[in-house]
Amino acid sequence: MLLFVFTINAQSTSSIRSDVNPEYDSYRIGSYGELLFQQMDYGPNRYAHENGSPSDNRSIIDLPRLVLEFNYKLRKDIEFVTEIEFEHGGTGSALELEYEEMGEYEMEMEKAGEVVLEQFFIKKSFSRAFNVKVGHMLVPIGITNARHLPTQFFTTVRAEGEMSMLPLTWHETGISVLGDYRRWSYELQLINGLDANGFSSANWIVNGKQGIFETIKITDPAVVLRIENRTIKNLNVGAAIYYGNSTGNTAKPEKMEHILGTVSVFNFDVEYKNKKAVIRGNFVYGNISDSEEISKINRSISKNIQYSRTPVAQNAMTYAIEAGYNVFGGNPNGEKLIPFVRYDYYNTMEQTSGSVFKDARYKREVFTIGINYFLMENLCLKADYSSRKFDNLNSEHTFGLGLVFNHWFIKK
Repeated sequence: MLLFVFTINAQSTSSIRSDVNPEYDSYRIGSYGELLFQQMDYGPNRYAHENGSPSDNRSIIDLPRLVLEFNYKLRKDIEFVTEIEFEHGGTGSALELEYEEMGEYEMEMEKAGEVVLEQFFIKKSFSRAFNVKVGHMLVPIGITNARHLPTQFFTTVRAEGEMSMLPLTWHETGISVLGDYRRWSYELQLINGLDANGFSSANWIVNGKQGIFETIKITDPAVVLRIENRTIKNLNVGAAIYYGNSTGNTAKPEKMEHILGTVSVFNFDVEYKNKKAVIRGNFVYGNISDSEEISKINRSISKNIQYSRTPVAQNAMTYAIEAGYNVFGGNPNGEKLIPFVRYDYYNTMEQTSGSVFKDARYKREVFTIGINYFLMENLCLKADYSSRKFDNLNSEHTFGLGLVFNHWFIKK
């Protein structure tokens, strides 16, 4: 059971920061956020129709996230870091139509949005090569988790392939050891693991991230290791591994005490960026042990838990590549205009085990063209058009507009 991620990314910002941040002396306050508009020519329910989503003409406008950041140096070698994320405008109650359960149509009550504590940790710096974080932190598995700021990817929404397979943004509680040595960086984490009851056909392990209940279980912990290298100019090469069991973290673990539900993730990524050109790409392959048994047990759990209760695949896969070019060159105001192209493939039911049905609706290809206009380094207008293809199902087309930013407003 192994999950592979290969990534090429042109952003130069590393997700691993080994020493207490040198960019400020005492504290800093910042934020990042996104405003999104989308126009779709397809209906929202591809599961209830033989040919996939029917033709439609619908639009949405959303505030996917607004994050408030605060960092404070308790001492020169001790840093406090926190991020609070407001998703989809905050919290409340809303009705949602659930389409995923093999075409079953049902209505559920759930939050319209969320207020999420994305990071909350203390970081102690011993040297550039050895540092310790304790608390709630980002899990650097997948390129979007490693570099999740909205100015660090081209598309108006986060990468479809990763978003269908991995929690985004993925953040868990535990302890981390990290550091830099010459042109190498590393981070080793021991964190709480996933909940096997949340695994599903459409989203693989995404909803296995704990959060439905008030407390988080660490009966089955997980280990994460990420390594990066910057030997070649403008090039960042990295690899990461996630490994942990998942059945001990379920609401009723006695139902799964005979299986482990081990989730393994291997992530390899490469970044390249020069003054004008940007190239990114990824490959993800995943495996869950005991997926057939987990699927059978999940089907029997209560609907009140609001998990999808659909079969989970043993293997899932995604890969993507994108490229952009700054046509403004050396603009004196720092403005950039970057047309880009992107291709994604992803299948959350790439391979199934035993009696689990391999549903072709979860095999998708997405072709995207678009443009990013940076008014300044941390403020960007985005536009893109994507075409999503399926085997023997109707295609889906989306036009998107986005306004994104990230900025430190106060540094002292």
